[in-house]
Amino acid sequence: MHFFFEKKSQIVNHHGDSINPDFAEWIRDYVSNFSENILVIIFILGLLIFLIMYVFILYFSRKK
Repeated sequence: MHFFFEKKSQIVNHHGDSINPDFAEWIRDYVSNFSENILVIIFILGLLIFLIMYVFILYFSRKK
């Protein structure tokens, strides 16, 4: 006889909906098929876009 109930853990995102594990596995497999060079280029482009937007925000928010 069990006196304690086991609570099943479920992965939940910040909206409260459970994450579909099949979709997460599909995303992981899809991204892992990219070559390392493409992933590095995507990362560098994202970083450059972020830095350029940061400079534009600083430039346009300065006091005249």
